[in-house]
Amino acid sequence: YTPDDFAKDAVQLLDALTIEQAIVVGHSMGSFVAQRIVAHAPERVSRLVLVGSAATARNPVTLELMEEVAALEDPVAADFVRAFQTSTIHRPVPEAFFEQIVVESRKVPARVWKAALAGLLDSDFAPGLEPIRCPTLVLGGDRDAVFAPSEQEQLARGIPGATIRIHRDIGHDPQWE
Repeated sequence: YTPDDFAKDAVQLLDALTIEQAIVVGHSMGSFVAQRIVAHAPERVSRLVLVGSAATARNPVTLELMEEVAALEDPVAADFVRAFQTSTIHRPVPEAFFEQIVVESRKVPARVWKAALAGLLDSDFAPGLEPIRCPTLVLGGDRDAVFAPSEQEQLARGIPGATIRIHRDIGHDPQWE
């Protein structure tokens, strides 16, 4: 459950679908996977979009989340999932949509929450930024409670030629808001 494992799976999916090159978009944990796809197979990525991301996944917010996740048991409590997902948005989203997110998130077993977050936090991403040469957009919100705008800006500075767009009054999930 490491970003490198997920990245290798994504490249294998491109192979299986006979897609030579793709625009890769990743949000939050997926943005770190997207960074690793470029590191492993730069020729396969024509453009890169990193949403709600940073140069490293380790910060006080994610470390605190790891403490909460470490205590999870199956079935994962709806209250935990609801609180976690609520913490990622700044603007309200439609209730039915949000409740479906909670339902889908609860399908993930506690062991996967634990292993995926541990794999993310144990990975070092900084050395992988400099080699990114494809056009890259770092997209985020100024109300992101997971990765602050300063963390998003640091990410953009670490990628040669990256463009950054931080939107006002948007949280960690701009695609929802």
